[in-house]
Amino acid sequence: MSKEQVKHDILQKIRQIASETGEPPGQTKFASLTGVKDHVWRGKFWRGWGDALAEAGFEPREWKVEHNEENLLRNVADLMVKLQRFPSIVDMRLEGSNNADFPSVGAIKRRWNMLELANAVAKFCDNIGRQIDGEIARKYAASRPVTTIEDSQDALVGTALGHVYMQRHGSDYKIGFTKSLNKRGRQIQIELPQEIELVHSILTDDPAGVEAYWHKRFATKRTRGEWFKLTKVDIAAFKRWSKIW
Repeated sequence: MSKEQVKHDILQKIRQIASETGEPPGQTKFASLTGVKDHVWRGKFWRGWGDALAEAGFEPREWKVEHNEENLLRNVADLMVKLQRFPSIVDMRLEGSNNADFPSVGAIKRRWNMLELANAVAKFCDNIGRQIDGEIARKYAASRPVTTIEDSQDALVGTALGHVYMQRHGSDYKIGFTKSLNKRGRQIQIELPQEIELVHSILTDDPAGVEAYWHKRFATKRTRGEWFKLTKVDIAAFKRWSKIW
């Protein structure tokens, strides 16, 4: 069986189990029901189980565990040190899909937006004697752009800072982020001789982090800069997300 057939078979099994049980399976349950262990797919098709669920058409599972604020901040701080940068929402979702002890993104987002979280992590690190780690969070907080509403069509709700977009020009696809889809589209169009098409956009309060995730996911398909040669499966995976908060 080819690699593509194995991947297709795994996705079909995920959808079948979800249809039978009413929810997509966790990694352990999937392995016990199908006999397919994580070495079959991890690092070959997906980085973590959350990516497999997303490609199958489901939201990544969130662990149903209550955490106090100190535990939430400690987990985010530890992930920050592991990555050596402040984690994005996508980073936290991926960590949660691979680490059963990591809190759900929902539990974190109910308490803080990204700027508030960075400031809280910095203060937490200072309080427990990890001032050097706290500097990572402080630098992230200082780099956050000021939210502005540039035109009514692109007005963002809540604490949103922008869109991560996919545009098509011929057979190439560009993935970037912007505060104004209209303005960025006009800027790119001026630079290119052919018409460009907005394929999809994702509303997010962490545009730089979400953009970095997709650039890394499609790194082997990069042609230049932010441009990629993508398949229908790649495009479908991107279009499954309308908002990452």
